[in-house]
Amino acid sequence: AQLCAREGARPPRALSREELSELVLNSGVAGQSPSKPEVKCLHAQLADHLCRDHSNPLGEAILSGVAARGVAVHGDSQCHQQCDCGVAREAATWWYTPVKNKQKLFTRLERRKQRQVARLEAAEEGGGG
Repeated sequence: AQLCAREGARPPRALSREELSELVLNSGVAGQSPSKPEVKCLHAQLADHLCRDHSNPLGEAILSGVAARGVAVHGDSQCHQQCDCGVAREAATWWYTPVKNKQKLFTRLERRKQRQVARLEAAEEGGGG
């Protein structure tokens, strides 16, 4: 499949490492540029703080708040298990399973099933008279 489907369109030019780095570092965090007043995606703010140069004040505040709750923010002997490809899920002593997204998908599936049932019932009522 071709990304540029319009006739005569040229494919995008590949960016150099320097250009790509500049683009990523100046793009903001999770779609939030410095000019936007609202804050979203606290996990992204924290990741930005940890992965760049510890210069994100919001990320620093989040890290401090999490540490104040007793979370080992600098890791422990088990925190690597989910990211380490050498640790089988069955052998891990813990495994994070996102509940929010699974619940959203489950709810969407249930609604879709309910709509299908309602359509079938309506079709049966309409065809039986």
